[in-house]
Amino acid sequence: MVSNVNDNYLKTRGGFAGCGRASLKRVFTVASPILQRTYPIVPGAGSTQLRIFNGIPGCDYRVSSNLAAGSNITLIGIDFYASGNVATGNGSFTLSYGIENLTAGCPRLDGGTQLLYEATAHTLFLRSAQTVTKLWYVDELQKSNKSLALARTLANLPASTRIQWREVKTGNTALDMQARGHDLHELSTIEYEVLTGEVLLHRQLLRPGGVYALVIGQASEGYVSRMFEVTASNSMSMLWLIPQYVVMTLGEVMFSVTGLEFSYSQAPPSMKSLLQAFWLLTVAFGNVIVVVIAELKFFESQASEFFLFAGLMFVDMLIFMWFAFYYISYDEAAALEQSQRRSKQRKNLKCH
Repeated sequence: MVSNVNDNYLKTRGGFAGCGRASLKRVFTVASPILQRTYPIVPGAGSTQLRIFNGIPGCDYRVSSNLAAGSNITLIGIDFYASGNVATGNGSFTLSYGIENLTAGCPRLDGGTQLLYEATAHTLFLRSAQTVTKLWYVDELQKSNKSLALARTLANLPASTRIQWREVKTGNTALDMQARGHDLHELSTIEYEVLTGEVLLHRQLLRPGGVYALVIGQASEGYVSRMFEVTASNSMSMLWLIPQYVVMTLGEVMFSVTGLEFSYSQAPPSMKSLLQAFWLLTVAFGNVIVVVIAELKFFESQASEFFLFAGLMFVDMLIFMWFAFYYISYDEAAALEQSQRRSKQRKNLKCH
């Protein structure tokens, strides 16, 4: 019996190693907090956000408002302000604001009120070269799910002015738009030249995951531009996925193959398919556990969630080791021989 126990324990050591490697893969997600530094702070239920871009070069403005934080904001020419999360009541926040011109000779802009809805990021763009001098729009903070860059052009130029985004390497035109446009565009992560006609306005390398706003204005000495990073670009290379997939693959090979072989060899001939199906069913149960934990959102940090999965795998591995150590291996050849012997004995009894 001891021989059978030890033999079975050795047979299943590949399964233990597979569990260990799969758990280790989850532990590798300590890189998740590094990634989270670049995640956007998106307003949720009960909060909203305000951003203000000043697109008028050489003109400083003071924006006063009823915001608890940042009630008086000074924006220099081609500047940017972000409020962070602002609490809302009954699903919205009524913003009352005034705009004071701090630079002589610059256009005067009036204040007003604006309804800011919860779970939404609102942006105000100050521009003097178009009919609508205060452009309000709903901003998008989330990164591209294709590891591309998202870019928006905010131009304080005559509305019909054509603006082009041209790839530096190939010379191909990626975007051709009018200055009145302010849509968010998904672009490849390469270097671009932004031009009007053949006049260079800006040159910029876009990075994966970044959300950008290019502000362009025209001063007496020429065009002025500045690129703002609304959402930080990704800070880690995708190559960090390689060691995780290597470890996960080793774990799958050692655990899944071992489990299938075990369920086949330890089942009687009439139940081999059934027990293999039950073994595969455990994979479905594991996926259900992952879905439940992910959907219930027990943790704000995804790293904490992955550590929970790693802990569950280690506990599962210990339980599996305990059962395997005391398990008596099923010998199909011996069972068949015993069955034949019993059948022979029954025949002999009938003869007598």
